[in-house]
Amino acid sequence: MRHRGGISKTGAGIAAIVIMACNISLAAIAAPDVPPNPYEVERSWPPYFLEHQKLFTEKAGTYKAGKYPVWTIHVPGGWIGNSTVIEGDDGLIVYDTSVNVEAGAFIAAEIRKISDKPIKAIFYSHHHTDHYNGTSALVTPEQVADGSVKIYAWDNFEEEIANEFGAILPRQLMGVFYYGPDLLPPEDEHYHGCCSPRVLGGKAGYIPPTDTFSEDTELNIAGVRIKVFYTGGEAISEFGLHLPDFDMVLIGDEFFYALANVHSIRGSKPRLPENYMKALDTVREIKPEWLLGSHIMPIQGREDIQRYVTTSHDAIQYLWDQGIRYINKGYTPAELQQKFKELPPHLDIEPFTRPMYGTPWIIAPELYTGWVSWFGGDATDLLPTEPVTKARRYVELMGGRDKVLAVAKQAFDDGDGQFAAELTQLLVRIDQDDWDARHLKAASLRQRGYQEINTIARAWYLNGANELDGKVNPAGLMKLGMQTVQGTLGGGQLLESWRYQVDADKAGDKGLVLGFEFTDSADAYTVELRNSILEIRPGPVPENIPTVRLSADQLRSVLAGEPAPDAAGDTAVLASLISYLDTEHEGFYMHLR
Repeated sequence: MRHRGGISKTGAGIAAIVIMACNISLAAIAAPDVPPNPYEVERSWPPYFLEHQKLFTEKAGTYKAGKYPVWTIHVPGGWIGNSTVIEGDDGLIVYDTSVNVEAGAFIAAEIRKISDKPIKAIFYSHHHTDHYNGTSALVTPEQVADGSVKIYAWDNFEEEIANEFGAILPRQLMGVFYYGPDLLPPEDEHYHGCCSPRVLGGKAGYIPPTDTFSEDTELNIAGVRIKVFYTGGEAISEFGLHLPDFDMVLIGDEFFYALANVHSIRGSKPRLPENYMKALDTVREIKPEWLLGSHIMPIQGREDIQRYVTTSHDAIQYLWDQGIRYINKGYTPAELQQKFKELPPHLDIEPFTRPMYGTPWIIAPELYTGWVSWFGGDATDLLPTEPVTKARRYVELMGGRDKVLAVAKQAFDDGDGQFAAELTQLLVRIDQDDWDARHLKAASLRQRGYQEINTIARAWYLNGANELDGKVNPAGLMKLGMQTVQGTLGGGQLLESWRYQVDADKAGDKGLVLGFEFTDSADAYTVELRNSILEIRPGPVPENIPTVRLSADQLRSVLAGEPAPDAAGDTAVLASLISYLDTEHEGFYMHLR
C-alpha cells in the first residue's frame, strides 16, 4: 500500500467531467424549427421493466446488517450509488460516497442518524463517478490534508480516470448523454443503473485518494479488521472488502441487481469476464453470511448468497464459453448477437441476472473483439466501401429513394422496426435533410426501443430517435460539455489532451518545440510537434527553448481566442502550435452520419 502526502490533484479535474459537463439546460440545446414527426409509436414497457425500477426508486433509506454495526445507505432513486458505513471503536469507515454532492449530503445526514463518531477512512471501490463524487459532503479537503481522514483506492485509480474520461472525452460525453434517460422527456424517463436527471445535474465532490493499494491488503481501522481484495471487473481499478469479524463482504459493481455489464456501449476500455468471475469466486470462497454492495440492498443468508453469486458467475461464464464455442464455429459478431438474444431460463433469475444493465446480445460481440479482433474473417470486410458511397449504390440498385422509403414504411407498419431503421439509415446517410426518412427512422428506433427491456439499449434507441427528430442537438451538447471540461483541467492535463487534437493534415512533417511554465502550479513541460504527433515531456524546460509562462486559466483563454498576456513569453510559437490543433467537436452526431 502506498501513502501520498497531502492531496494530489492529478486527475481531479477529469474525475468530475461526466457530471459537471452535463449541468446544462436541455431547452438550450434542442434544435429549433423542425417539422413534427407524423409517425405515432405507442409508449410501452416490457413485462418486469417497471418492477425492476422499483428496486432503485422505492428503497431510499438506511438498512442495518442485522446485529452488526454496518449499514447500507440507499440513496433516493435517480442518484444511484449506495454507500456502506461501518462503525468502529472510535470512528466510521465509508465504502463509496455515491455520485454527487447532493447524494453525499443525503448520505451524510443518514450517517448522523447512525453515529456521531468522526469518519476515519473512505474507500473508493473504483473510478466510476457514482462511487466517489459525494465525498466533500462527508469530509472536508482540510480533514484529508491533515491526515484526519484517509481515502483509499487502487493504485491505478487516477490513471484510469484520466484514460477513460480524458483521452476519448468527446466520445465519452456523447456516450453518457445517450446512455441514460436524461435527454428523454419525463414520460420516457426510467431508472437506468447509470444515469438520471439527478446524476447529470449534480455537483462533483471528489477528493483524491491519499493511500493506494497494489495488492491484496489487510488493515485495521478504528478496531475493524478489513481485508482488501482486488476484483477488477467492471473497472480495472475495482476492489472489494472482507470484514471477517462481521462475516461480511462488500462489493462494487461485479454483483448487481441485473446481469453484469461486461461491455459498455457508452465507450470504455474492454472489460474482462474473467475478472468478474474471479471477483464472484472470491465471494464464493469466503462464503459470507452478509453481502453488501454499491448497487444492492444488504443480503443475508450464506446459502442464498452462494446461489445468487454462483448464478451470476455462471451467467458470465456461459456467455464467455458458449461465445467462444460459436466463434470457433465461424460465427461473426452479428451472428453471435442473434444467437445470444437472451439467457437460458435457468440462468435468468430475478433480479440478479435479468438483462437490465448488461444484456447477452451486447456482451457477445465484445467477447469476439476481445478474443479475435474486430475482423469477422470475410476478406470483403477488411477495407469496406465508405458507408455513404455504399448507401448511394444500394439505394440505386433497390430502385431509388422513394421505393426504399415505401418498403421501410411497410416494415414499420408490420412491426419490424429494425429493418425499417436499416433501410432509412441508407437514406439519411445520403441526405441528412430528408425529413421523411429521418422521421421514419426515428419512429422505427422508438418502436424498437419500447420493446427493449435493457435500460441502456432502451435509452439509446429513444435518444437516437429524439436526435433524428431534431429534439436534441448533439453539437450543442458537445460544445457545452467540452467547455466545462476544459475548465476542469490543470495545465499539464490540458497539454496532454492536445495529443489527441493534432490535425495531422495540417501538421504534416512540420516541427516546433515550446516550453510551458505554469505560474499557478510551478509545473513545467516541453511540448514537441513532429511527424504529426505531439510529445509532452514534464520537467524543467531546457535552455534556449522558446517558452511561455502563464496560468492554466490564461492558457484556456488563449485557446478560446483571447490574446495571450503581454508577459507570457514566446506567444508567436504558442499561436503556431495551437493552429495545428483540431478543436472542433460540434459535428459529433450519433445517428446523422
